[in-house]
Amino acid sequence: MLITEKLGVGCMADNVVVVKNLKKYFPLKLPWLEAFLKKEKPMVKAVDDLSFSIKKGEALGLVGESGSGKTTVGRSIIRLIEPTDGKIEIGKKNIINLTENELRKERRNFQIIFQDPMASLNPYMTIGKSVIHPLEIHNIGTPKERKERVLEIFEKVNLIPAKEFFNRYPKQLSGGQRQRVVIARAIITNPKFIVSDEATAMLDVSVRSQVLQLMLEIKKEYDLAFLFITHDLASAKYICENIAVMYLGKIVEIAPTKELFENPHHPYTQILMSSIPVPDPNFKKKKIIPKGEIPSPTNMPTGCRFRTRCPYAKKECEDVDMSLQMINERHFSACPFF
Repeated sequence: MLITEKLGVGCMADNVVVVKNLKKYFPLKLPWLEAFLKKEKPMVKAVDDLSFSIKKGEALGLVGESGSGKTTVGRSIIRLIEPTDGKIEIGKKNIINLTENELRKERRNFQIIFQDPMASLNPYMTIGKSVIHPLEIHNIGTPKERKERVLEIFEKVNLIPAKEFFNRYPKQLSGGQRQRVVIARAIITNPKFIVSDEATAMLDVSVRSQVLQLMLEIKKEYDLAFLFITHDLASAKYICENIAVMYLGKIVEIAPTKELFENPHHPYTQILMSSIPVPDPNFKKKKIIPKGEIPSPTNMPTGCRFRTRCPYAKKECEDVDMSLQMINERHFSACPFF
């Protein structure tokens, strides 16, 4: 049985998002003479053969260090960047095969919340106009209905009083308020799937908790499928039903959130877990420190990609298969030795 079948990919009726064998390789730019002489062009394997699914009303957390390929996964799934290979289904449609016009029409069903709200909002456009714009693009409703819909969404994301916010510009809002505007814009078309790309990373801690609560409420109310990309395991634990851990373009472990926190299997997952701060100063927590630096994505280690930094690495790790192995019915890990 294929690992994608074990994970339920493509075989459950309530899956909103199904990703099979997703790859995204970027060609490495070389000096012209070196590029001419090389038989094979070196590639950066940013995303290397990922498979997972997300059900209706559930969130999958994608966690890992910076540079592990999390953002590339999110952008590839909704074709903000074109995947090198693989199959992506959103709402039973294989979006890889869609033409530009077909993709444009389908975009109302999947949206993204970016990390920096100021960079993702037009500074010369009022926030009311920014949020109403997707309705205009997809020709949803009359002008009056569109404005009413925006005011209703503003109320939901706690931009109150909504009428006063409608004509404000991004520079007149706080960081938390701007992120609420971006969330409002993401849900205005009633999508099936949302990618949240480090959406709370630039917010203060107090504001971050409020935005996380808002996203949780929206997920439940609209029955959305979420891909929650973050480097913060505590945030992922709060909002996600399942968590996938990435390292150098690969998923090294995937499990239900409670199971992953109680029984982390892969050494890399254990290292991430040990780095979570503990509020109790009297509680002594063992920290596991990885060795060395992250390898170059253009020159990956053979076998297990984490073996050069793993405190438990063996000689056999040089030849180990990086595919996920079943720990239990819903828990999979890429380390067969630990």
